[in-house]
Order: sequence, then structure tokens, then C-alpha cells
Amino acid sequence: MSKIEEIDPRVKAYLYDIGYHRWSRVYATVNRTWTMTSIIVESLNAVTKYARELPIVELLEYMRTLLERWTKEKLLKAKGEGFNKLHPYSTRWCEALIVCLENKRCSCGQFQLDELPCPHALATLRHMDESFEQYCSPYYTRANLLRTYEIPVNSLPDESKWNVPQHISEEVVNPPKGGKRQPGRPQKERYKIYDEINSKKYKDNKF
Repeated sequence: MSKIEEIDPRVKAYLYDIGYHRWSRVYATVNRTWTMTSIIVESLNAVTKYARELPIVELLEYMRTLLERWTKEKLLKAKGEGFNKLHPYSTRWCEALIVCLENKRCSCGQFQLDELPCPHALATLRHMDESFEQYCSPYYTRANLLRTYEIPVNSLPDESKWNVPQHISEEVVNPPKGGKRQPGRPQKERYKIYDEINSKKYKDNKF
């Protein structure tokens, strides 16, 4: 909140007025999912930095082969012996309050937020000599992780074997009309967010 106030104090006041339940996952009255980020987009942008200069068909084929390779690698890793019933991303810790194992809730908020037993719930389960696995969301299981990558990204057949509808094959796609190219080199790097620009690590790496 202090950072928000530095940028614009009106935003801080607005967030307080509308109530925590509208923007905080801990106080939400509905079961909100994980916070969405652009991390996967940034990863793709990084590995396609130079591929974006290719013609559109070659670019799409590059993306397809990239996703094919990533999917195979993730699937092989998920099938490895290092996995148990829960995949390794399912460990998450918070700061012992009131724990309700029946409803999978803790007054710290972390149990119901992540749908994983928080340290307080784990301490309770350890005292009861009970396994924690049944209190974890099924989304954290190895079975669900394998389902994520069960549909392979297959190679395309030779172009001579493509079954392209006539109305598609006869369509002519022209470059967009109008528009003037901006002076200077086109930007390849993504735009940095406020926190990154002001971080010491970013400033050190910049030079």
C-alpha cells in the first residue's frame, strides 16, 4: 500500500473504500484461482526474439516445434521417478491459529488460498499422525500434471498432403494498408514494469 500511495494516493483510498474482498484473495468471498501473470508470454518472447523476424509460416512452424519439444520434456519429467503423488510445485509455506481440517481452512488464510495445508494445518496433522495428501487440491497431484501434457504437439505432414479448403487456398492475404513505420529500430525487448525499472538488479544489469 505504501508503494501504491507513492504513485497515486487516490488509488490507495479507492482500494480501502471498495473493501478487501474485491481485490484480495485472502478476503475473497469466492474461491479465486492463482494470480495470472505474463511469465509464460515473457518466456516465449525471450526464445523467439530473433525468430519473430522470420516470415509468418516459418515463425509459426518454429513456435510449433518449440512447444512440441517443451511438451515432451515436461511429460518425461512428470513420468520420472522423482515424482510422488504430489508434484514438487505443491510445497508452499506461510507464518498457529484455528485450523478446521474438515473444511480445509485455517484462520491464517493460506490453507484455503493455496488449497494446500499451511504450516498450522501440517502441525495439526502431524500431531494426529495423519497424512496431508488428502487435504491437498487434486490439481497438485501427479495424475493431473500428466494430464496437462497428455495431448502431444505433433509434427505437420508434408505440405503436399495438406487438405486445405478451396475458399482458404484461393484467399489472397495482402499487407495492411497505410501506417507508417516508426523511426529507429523496432523494439525486441519487452517493456519493463515499474518495479523492475526501479529495482537495483535491473539498474546494475542495464550497464
